[in-house]
Parts: sequence; C-alpha cells; structure tokens
Amino acid sequence: MQNEETLVRIDEQKQKELFQSFIRKFNGDFGEASKHLNVTRSHLSRCKRGINHYIPKEVLSELIDYLRMEMPEILFSGSLNEVRRNYMKEAHVVLEGKYGENWAKELTNRRDFRGIHLADFPDYIFVYLEEDYRKQLFNAAYNLFCSLGNLAKFIKVSPSRLSSWFYGKQKDYERNVTGLQFIPLSKLKIISQKLTEDSREEFSMENIENKITMYRMQAGNHIQNPVFPVRESPELVRLLFHLLGDGYAGGISDNANYRNTCQELLDEFKADLKIFGDVPVYEQTFSIKFPRVLAEIVENYYGIDSKTFNSRISNKILQIPKRDLYFGIRAFADDEGTVYSSSVRLSSANSPLLAGIKEIFVYLKIKTGDIKSQMNKKATFGKTYYLDIKDIEKYHHEIGFTHPKKKMLLEKYVKNKKSKRRKKLLKS
Repeated sequence: MQNEETLVRIDEQKQKELFQSFIRKFNGDFGEASKHLNVTRSHLSRCKRGINHYIPKEVLSELIDYLRMEMPEILFSGSLNEVRRNYMKEAHVVLEGKYGENWAKELTNRRDFRGIHLADFPDYIFVYLEEDYRKQLFNAAYNLFCSLGNLAKFIKVSPSRLSSWFYGKQKDYERNVTGLQFIPLSKLKIISQKLTEDSREEFSMENIENKITMYRMQAGNHIQNPVFPVRESPELVRLLFHLLGDGYAGGISDNANYRNTCQELLDEFKADLKIFGDVPVYEQTFSIKFPRVLAEIVENYYGIDSKTFNSRISNKILQIPKRDLYFGIRAFADDEGTVYSSSVRLSSANSPLLAGIKEIFVYLKIKTGDIKSQMNKKATFGKTYYLDIKDIEKYHHEIGFTHPKKKMLLEKYVKNKKSKRRKKLLKS
C-alpha cells in the first residue's frame, strides 16, 4: 500500500546535489532519468529543487547505487502517516511561536467569526422588543420570581420602572407626552440568564435578538429593523478602519461622524451603514452624521478607542481574515493615504496606530518602509508620522483605492513602472 511506503529525508542541500548529479548522468534528459527511477518527471524536478523534502527510500537507494556513492545521513525515516504527524508536530511549534499557547483557539476564532450578536453589544445600550414577545418575557420573569416586586428588587430597579418596560411606554407628566420605553441591555441580560436557567430557551439572548425592533443609546436616534448578527464583511471592516482614520465616534451629546471631501467615499460609507439595519443619517457638506450607538458597537467588539491619539490595531483586528483586511486597509488609505510615483504614504498623528497598520502589511506580505516622523505646525503636537508602502504594484493588485483621484494616480504610476521595466528588459 502507498501509505506503507518508507519515506526518508536527508539534508536539503545534499539532496539537491545528488539529484543534479544524477540528471547530469543522463545529459539533462529528465525523461530518461525519471524512467530509470520509475518516477514522474515532475516528481524528479521537485526532488532536484528541494521542494519534495521526503523521498521514497527505494528511489534514493537506486539513485545512490547508480552514482556509486555512500548513503547520506538519514534525518528521518518513516511511513506517510508518520511524515504527516512529524509535519504537524513541526507546524504546531511554528503556530505556537506566532499565536501563543492557545494557537488552536486563536485560529478557530479566525475561522469561526459568528458575527456580532446582541450579547456582544455593550451593556449600556437600550433595546425595544416586539410587544407580544416583550409581555411574554416579563410575565415569565414575574412568575419565576413570584411577583413583579421581587423581580424589581433582584435587578435593582423600581417596580414602576419595570412596569414601564413591560408596557413599552411611559408618560412624561411634565410635558404631558407618552414616549417609548426602551429596556437597558444590562438588565435584559440578567433576566434572560435567569429564564434560560429555568429552561425557558425561548428567552435566550439569541432568541431575544430576533424580536428586537429598535435599539439606541439611552437617548438619541435609534436603529430600526436591526440586522442580527452583524456579519464580518467588507462593509463592517471598512467602517471599522474609517473610524480609525477620519471617523469620530461621537460624545455624550454628539452623533458619530465621518468626514471626507470625496463624495464617492461618503456614499460608500452611507451604504455600508445599512449592514446594521435602517440607519438614520444626517448629511452635511463633506460629512455624514450617524447614531453614536453604531460606533460604540464596533469599538466595543474590536476592542478599540477611535479617538485620534488612543486608537490602536487590536488583537481582534489582527484576527480578521485577509480577504476583509484588504478592504480595511483600502478604507484607511482612502482617508490617510497619498500616492507618489514609487510609494503610497499613510500618514497619522498616532505613531502606535501606524505601527499596527505596519503589522497588518507584514501579515499581508506587502513591503513597507519604517515609520518615520516629520515636523508639522498644524499637528496637535507639532509632528506627524508616516509609513511608505514600497510595493505599489502588489498594493495596486490586492488593495487599491476607492478614492477616484488616488486610484487614477496609482494606476498611472504602476503603468509607468511596468513600462520602464519592459524597456529595460528590451535593452538588455
């Protein structure tokens, strides 16, 4: 059986020398050489170049006999299954060095991103449930705790407050108006936990999220017809990196805001917000204001603070798959990038943020320079930092720009670079 065939491994350089010597005996004729060893031409070529590290023992013995040489030192000998186990053992050492002792869990997290669920939202968010489901939930909780009063005492709110959550509205007697009463997520999580412990799975957090009609901060505009879960996608990752670039997460009384002079980027940003549901936006010249709750959700999930001097590339961001990181880097470069004839420059007042961006480029295997600084009178601390992307052809092929002017310039410089290379080849 093929799996029982003995495979051996020798020093890679020695392997290359032996196979090169063998092929020379056949005047470089791969066809005749491969026939003699009873292997395919491609297999022989891979052994000659050191790509195949494990060689059938019979093939190596035949080669050594033909060359009338001594058998080289055998570094490994075993079946195909043993080769695979050895390979995995070596791979585990590398993975542990890169991702730490819990490398398997880290890689599982990378593969199995399940989306942002309600349970992942910050506790200070407020939600509004479908009426029938909301009343069923609170009735079940009242029964579990034997009374409204006992439940109110357990979750540390007044009975009147709890009653207003049940009805979903509360009257403001000073203004003589009745408004919707949203439920704090922190309290809803406690109630859900107690009900699921009582085998009421219909009130688990995952089932609750399907019954939410709106959510918001304690005050302010709300998101209607919310989408759950919020999938990790080019749209989500673009929003994340725009927050790290030209975005503003908002303050206590402010909406979040994205600023850019490019209308195409503003339109793309507005469209990307739809992954959360029906999002109210307020468009101004060169900016889009949107509910702060969305920025809070993104920041909370990815473990970032998007304030200019606090933003960093978190470990959670480094777990984003390559296919989506490309869109994130493009969004950041659309905001913070400048195109030159031989590089794309990313600038920021935040040196640690650029260090994280550089780490992403290492992961994407795109060459960059070192982070450097330059004096800038307009900067808060009189200095800005920049990172130059050296391989503009690979950047153009894998990332590119959405910003039309930057996109056009990059295409021009890449075309010029290819043209110069062709001319140089023709001359030589």
